[in-house]
Amino acid sequence: MTPRLTHFAINTDDVGATQEFYGSVFGWQFRDYGPAGFVQILDETGETPMGSIQQRRQLLEDAPTLGFECTFGVEDVDATIADIVAAGGKILMEKSTIPGVGHLVAFQDPGGNPALVMQYDTSAS
Repeated sequence: MTPRLTHFAINTDDVGATQEFYGSVFGWQFRDYGPAGFVQILDETGETPMGSIQQRRQLLEDAPTLGFECTFGVEDVDATIADIVAAGGKILMEKSTIPGVGHLVAFQDPGGNPALVMQYDTSAS
């Protein structure tokens, strides 16, 4: 079973470009919500919020807030790698196999945020 995230925030300097990237790669839908520079990421029904993309803020005095670390379950990690690169992302860690778990790839979106995708496969070796 693919884990389900209940909420996450993606911090970025360019909300529109980041929204376009994730819409292209994962087919996400969005709606403006709250303050300027903040959009909700909606689930597959287009109704329920599951996260947000927001204008980068600086929570730490000496560093901007950079992204999130989440793993997204995907059906086909190789196809997702191609989608990531085509949408302007960068592969940070090539596909690796975790025996009995699946195939994992780390990537960076155009906003500089790292994330992971996992094709879960209990027979992976």
